Amino acid sequence: MSIAQELRTVGQGLESLGVVDFDLEGQSDGYFALGIPDLSAEPERKLNLKRLAEKLRRGFTGEHRSDRKLAEVGPEVLRILFTSEGILRLEAAGMTKRNPVSAGIPNFTKLAQALRMIGEYLDAKAARLLKVQKRGGHISFEYATANERRASEQWKLAKLYDRWVETSKQRREQSSLAQRRSADAAAREIGWRG
Repeated sequence: MSIAQELRTVGQGLESLGVVDFDLEGQSDGYFALGIPDLSAEPERKLNLKRLAEKLRRGFTGEHRSDRKLAEVGPEVLRILFTSEGILRLEAAGMTKRNPVSAGIPNFTKLAQALRMIGEYLDAKAARLLKVQKRGGHISFEYATANERRASEQWKLAKLYDRWVETSKQRREQSSLAQRRSADAAAREIGWRG
């Protein structure tokens, strides 16, 4: 499997668990994640002054609530190991659920699509994933290139559609160029024989 396929499948697994924010680490035989599920399904609680003060403090410091939860790894945090075998099973289960008619623009509100795009980015660079972190509307990731240089990126989830359009356009241009080269080579071959 490509990194894009693996990460899409991991994203589907995280979605099925209701995970909204997470830390994901690439390991030799899969991925390990610490995830915070969406607790908005809980009964609404009154916003008291303490919670309001905490919200304001985070706004000023830039700290995200998920950072503290994941650092403390308490009972609200899911620990998930995605092994190679588990990813293959999830992929097979996902294939049976896919609608063969639903080709077209991916749903970028889905975590699986964001992770798939990161995987495609890394596949194109022949890079290895080290870590991914999602907090709110941002996703950041670290990777190592073939010569073991480390790099990191941060993407706004709201901008993924634009990134997808650009990537699709580049793919179409590369495919079109490859088809023209193939046609030119075939024409030269015919010309030499004739």
